[in-house]
Amino acid sequence: MRRVSFAALMLLTALPAVAQDRGGMRMNNALSELGQIDANRGCPLSSTSVTIGVNKSMAAGATAQQQLNTMTGGSPNCRPLVSTQVVTGANLALGRGSSAGQTINAQGPSGVLATNTYTRSYNMGYGAFSSANQRIFNQLGR
Repeated sequence: MRRVSFAALMLLTALPAVAQDRGGMRMNNALSELGQIDANRGCPLSSTSVTIGVNKSMAAGATAQQQLNTMTGGSPNCRPLVSTQVVTGANLALGRGSSAGQTINAQGPSGVLATNTYTRSYNMGYGAFSSANQRIFNQLGR
């Protein structure tokens, strides 16, 4: 049962990343946006970052800690036009007196025309005196 739900979670987080190359963009300021597109000749048009964390503490009195950091950028002369960031985490404390802590920090590139962020998480503490703490940050570049 857990494998099916975890597989479904992974599928749901991957679909937005696949869809980024479809469709178009309505231009608000055509000269400025076309200038940015022209400046990126020879550079990738899009950037996708996927960060997935699974942390579990399952025995009585066990402790599990996890910290993930993802920073995407590029060279100063070559930035993608579109950025997609997917961050997902599962944090489980499943035993009497167990504790699980998870921190996921993702930061995307700056200076892009469009940024899509998708953040999903599952945090559960089950059992007497168990605790689960989770922090998910999905930030735009600065």
